Amino acid sequence: MSNTNSLILEGINLKKTYKLGRSQVPVLHAASLQIHQGQWTTILGSSGSGKSTLLHLLGGLDRPDQQGGEVLFNGESVWAKSNRQINAYRNNHVGFVFQFYHLLPELTVLENAILPTMIGGSFTTTSEAKNQAEHLLDQFGLSHRFTHRPRELSGGERQRVAIARALVNNPSILLADEPTGNLDEETGDGILDVLGALHQDGLTIVMVTHNMEIANRGDVIVHLRGGNITQLD
Repeated sequence: MSNTNSLILEGINLKKTYKLGRSQVPVLHAASLQIHQGQWTTILGSSGSGKSTLLHLLGGLDRPDQQGGEVLFNGESVWAKSNRQINAYRNNHVGFVFQFYHLLPELTVLENAILPTMIGGSFTTTSEAKNQAEHLLDQFGLSHRFTHRPRELSGGERQRVAIARALVNNPSILLADEPTGNLDEETGDGILDVLGALHQDGLTIVMVTHNMEIANRGDVIVHLRGGNITQLD
């Protein structure tokens, strides 16, 4: 594992409330955590504890409440940026993997993996982006699947395509929301092994789960209960 001394991502007193009809439903209550470079942090909590909401705030997918705290990436406020800068943060610095794969059914495996490079990224040519996507898919054992559609893949293969897509722009952080929740145990273990290898190569990972056995794969466990961070392991 790489050096974990450098603070890369921080959530400070994050609060999030959703409207449900006429009701206000608080989900996060002043939740704070720090993510260091090269660290695998697991956010552990039951359904409804606010895990996914916290991940969305860290990744710039959702905003905290007004005066509801800060998200800092390399010491700079994410939500103080313009919409264009926030989009660039999401696309260039953060990779997302979800429980459901969100692959586009009409695209091939390679086209799905390369998709984020069409929105932005560090590649100057389409061929460079294609080479990166092919390299990642090959690394995940999918070189024989480039021209297949998602419907032709197993669940584990679809999730590996989703991981390749998340990494194609060389993000600083991978945010994974229950990445094995839609898979059987054996296939899920294979996906966790893929993430473990990426972590050993220095990738910073933040993953949410309700499973302690899965949580123990990481370096640090953050316990989230009722919208509050209650313990750091």
